[in-house]
This record gives sequence, structure tokens and C-alpha cells, in this order.
Amino acid sequence: MTPLDIFLIFTAGSILILTAVLVPTLLQLKRTYKKAEETLQVLERELVPMSKKITAGAAEVELLAASCTAKLEETDEAIRAVRRAGDTLLLTSQALKDSVRPVISGVGGITAGLQMFARVLLGGKK
Repeated sequence: MTPLDIFLIFTAGSILILTAVLVPTLLQLKRTYKKAEETLQVLERELVPMSKKITAGAAEVELLAASCTAKLEETDEAIRAVRRAGDTLLLTSQALKDSVRPVISGVGGITAGLQMFARVLLGGKK
């Protein structure tokens, strides 16, 4: 046996061992690639409708936000109107109280005077 024969035997053995290791590895890689491809196809099929639904949901949320903003503005306007009405009512009641108080005091004075007059008049007859 010459060194070339030993080298060839060693090379052939290495190739045989390398083939024995690489073939199952390559087959496993092929299966893994197919599974990954199938998974990507499934994801693609599911992601497209899901992204459409998410887009539709986002549009709906945007519409709801606009609607809520409009309702809040209407509510703010209503609150301002109620506040103005309350202020007007307060001013009106204060003005009414200020204008009626002297009349009530005058009526009370007249009533007291009439009662006193009636006592004196009736008391004088008894």
C-alpha cells in the first residue's frame, strides 16, 4: 500500500462518513424548509384577512372617536347653556328678591298698623 492508496482510502471513508451525515441532515433541512414554507403560506392566508379586519376596526375606532368628540362638544355646549341659564336665574331671583322685599316689608307694616288700629278701635269699644 502506497501513501496514495492510504490517502484515497481515507478520502473515500471521509466522503462516506460525510455522506452518511449530510444526507439525513439535508433531508431534515428539506423537511424543515417545506414545513416553514407551509407555515408561511398559512400565515399569509390568515394575515391578509386579519390585517383587513384590523384596518376596518381601526377605521371604526376612528369614526367612534370622531363621534365621541362631537358628542363631547355638544355636551360642553349644553353645559355652558345650562350654566348661563343658571346664572340668569340666579340674577333674576336676586333682583326679584330685592324688588319684592320692600313691598313685603311695606305690606307687613301696613298689616301691623291695621291690626293695631283694629285693636285700638275694638279695644276702645269693649
